[in-house]
Amino acid sequence: MKEKKKRDYSKEGSTILERPARPVKLRWSHKDKNNQHSSYYRCSCGTEFVARDTQIKSGKTSSCGCFARKVRAHNVQMSHIKKHLKEIEKLNEVKKRKYLKEKYSKQYTKILLELSNK
Repeated sequence: MKEKKKRDYSKEGSTILERPARPVKLRWSHKDKNNQHSSYYRCSCGTEFVARDTQIKSGKTSSCGCFARKVRAHNVQMSHIKKHLKEIEKLNEVKKRKYLKEKYSKQYTKILLELSNK
């Protein structure tokens, strides 16, 4: 059997978002039209939710939805940080160009003056 790779939910690796612990089964809820058993579960965050037993056993459902919200919030935060870093890099490049332009323009004018005096 192939080993499953554990997914790293952080984009940059600055913080590792750990999957929540498996939900705890509280009581049976109902059986749907496809004869799938559903039960009440308690998430690691404390919220009670209803889910299919097969979904929990297979690992497709691991929380009430709180983990997905954390991952989305983390990804949005990282994208904002990346965007601001890119803007800062662009500003720094512009400042460097201006500085070099001023520095070399003074030297260039000096050379032109020297040549014109000769």
